Amino acid sequence: MSNTENGIKLDVRAYPIAEPKGNVMAFASVTINDMFAVNNIRVVNSEKGLFVAMPQVKDNKGGYRDICFPVTADLRKQMNETILGAYAEEKEKAAPAKESTAEKLREGAKEAKTQPVKANDKAAPKKSDPEL
Repeated sequence: MSNTENGIKLDVRAYPIAEPKGNVMAFASVTINDMFAVNNIRVVNSEKGLFVAMPQVKDNKGGYRDICFPVTADLRKQMNETILGAYAEEKEKAAPAKESTAEKLREGAKEAKTQPVKANDKAAPKKSDPEL
């Protein structure tokens, strides 16, 4: 996804996590004005909704500090909107594929239930059969 505001061009790629185990829903990368790239940006789910977390490093006191971040409020707003928009687009692309696969499985199960059993089909051997 690309966004240009205030003379700043952002190219964003979002990578949703298929089955999130925590509150991180996706990772993203941003290229600014085709000159500077930032990777490992996280899309995080919280009680207040989704937000963008910049890449961090652990400091010597055990806390975390952002290692890069937008300096102006306008750039922060533009980055947040573009990253969350790219995440939403990628989730939409992935959703129909999951639904269609699940639907195919349901249809196959229904079809299998309606198929009559043929007389010449062998039944599964029982555990009491001497051949086992």
